[in-house]
Amino acid sequence: MSTNFIRKHPYIAALIAALICTFLTAVGSAAAQIAELAEVPAYLVMTASMILSVLAGMWLLRRSGLSAKEAGFRSPTSGTVRSIWFCVPLLLMEVIPFVAYGPAFTRQGAEYAVLALFTIVVGFNEELYFRGLVFSFLTGKSRKQAVIGSAVIFGVLHAANALSGTNPAEVLLQIAFAFFAGLVLALIVSITRSLWIGIVWHTVHNFLSFSTEVAFDRTALAVLSAQVLILLIFTIGLWKRGTEAA
Repeated sequence: MSTNFIRKHPYIAALIAALICTFLTAVGSAAAQIAELAEVPAYLVMTASMILSVLAGMWLLRRSGLSAKEAGFRSPTSGTVRSIWFCVPLLLMEVIPFVAYGPAFTRQGAEYAVLALFTIVVGFNEELYFRGLVFSFLTGKSRKQAVIGSAVIFGVLHAANALSGTNPAEVLLQIAFAFFAGLVLALIVSITRSLWIGIVWHTVHNFLSFSTEVAFDRTALAVLSAQVLILLIFTIGLWKRGTEAA
């Protein structure tokens, strides 16, 4: 996509970038399922697909005329100490399941090593596209549209996973989680100009989610509700600063 196309059609450009990310991600997952691979080789196949997505994203970044620094691959501009405070609510969300369930790490070390690699690539890949490319494309319209638009696209494309659930409350909460997570991460990028806080949180959240399998019961409903509430409060707290950032 050329710079001129992005300037004239930012939403179309943002949607194309998001769909490329989603398609390449789905290819790896589909290949692993069709081949009926065991868990470790399945994660390796999905990681390879995700790396391909990252390379495509970096190519799009170059084609768009944005530098890596402009896309968010830089240190937070709000100051290291102040930026650390953005991590506190995100960390609290990951502590809640441990309090509710306790540690549940029962796999072999090799499985966790492969899972760690996979989640690192997933975090990098999704932040590159949704808070790097998509957010940057929409910033040409306005900071507020970039925050809302990137969150909506992120939430809609993650809704497919949520809709696979059988519990209506679970489906609604998963969709709400994806949307508000998208808002919070976009607001943090808007304020700090950096993707790294989002990449780290995304990696930690996915690793903890994928490494523990919990049935959706009343406890899980309460945990997910608490996480959505934290994201909502965090969104309200960051909103004015994040949407008015120059």
